[in-house]
Amino acid sequence: MNKDVMLERLVKNGLDFLEKAISELTEQPKYSVIHFHAAVELFLKARLMAEHWTLVISHRQEPDWNKFVSGNFQSVSLDGASERLTKIVRSGLTKQELSVFREITKHRNKMVHFFHEAHSEEENKEQLRDIVKQQLTAWYFLHKLITERWREIFEPWKIDVANIDGELRKLHSFLQVIYNQISPKIENKKLKGFTFKSCPSCGFDSQEHEDELKEIYDASCLVCGLSEKWLKIECPDCSTEVFFENEGFGQCDNCGKKFEPEDLASELIDDGAAHVAAMDGDDSWDMGNCNNCDGYHTVVRTESDKYVCASCFLVLESLQWCGWCNEPNTGDMEHSHWAGCNQWGGRAGWEKDD
Repeated sequence: MNKDVMLERLVKNGLDFLEKAISELTEQPKYSVIHFHAAVELFLKARLMAEHWTLVISHRQEPDWNKFVSGNFQSVSLDGASERLTKIVRSGLTKQELSVFREITKHRNKMVHFFHEAHSEEENKEQLRDIVKQQLTAWYFLHKLITERWREIFEPWKIDVANIDGELRKLHSFLQVIYNQISPKIENKKLKGFTFKSCPSCGFDSQEHEDELKEIYDASCLVCGLSEKWLKIECPDCSTEVFFENEGFGQCDNCGKKFEPEDLASELIDDGAAHVAAMDGDDSWDMGNCNNCDGYHTVVRTESDKYVCASCFLVLESLQWCGWCNEPNTGDMEHSHWAGCNQWGGRAGWEKDD
């Protein structure tokens, strides 16, 4: 048995657990939660498996291929998988993705150890709505991982994934009652100038957006609670508003102009203030590097005097200067002369090369 066969088994198992979770939702919500959690972990392990089979095994055990193929081993936990995805695979989970998946784990543990049936029909309905909100949000992030960031790994199963996505999207009907209740509030806010867009998780026009341009803000869904970082600018070519979701890649819907983080950075920086500062020898407007996403010259000082990474949307009040390369950085630069920053290896790297 080779690695490809084991990878296929993991993915197929994950898909099976997702199908089971959907089918059990109304009649056996406890098992729906348990099986959905299992599916999330299996897809993360599948990504590790695609890198190397030993990454799926817990750090408490010595890797043994024979035990692995027979299933006689302890697998890595969610946090362990996340750490290995970041440090070894170098395609780690974002803080938001990890937080959402941890909530699934907490909910699963509660169901396993402390679950009891609700005492009324209304309590049952409320429980179902909570489960649906959590599963739709977690699937939104997992689906993006499978179909975007890790697309090359999971491409052979794209049809199966699309079918699962279609089935999960049907669950938004469980949240219709919430949308009906808050619709008057949404309409009232629209009259006051607030913008609402379709939520990518639950599908309702209930994701509230702010009015300010060139400011990172949290757009929260009033139905399912999904919160994402957004930014909007005026397209320099046609003056249409362009929206960016969680990262600095986007496209103008009107003229088709495409944006990458470096394009967005040039839009966010106050060129006039940066020019005056440079003439005065003030380096606080210099382009910085991001320790969070390894972005090179993606951090800019904005008109509101905040430092924003145009790649991952990290927002800080101040930066620190690397003692080795003398460039601003979002990380801790206390020992940077020796250890360097995310872009340069520092004196330690220099001496190692020698």
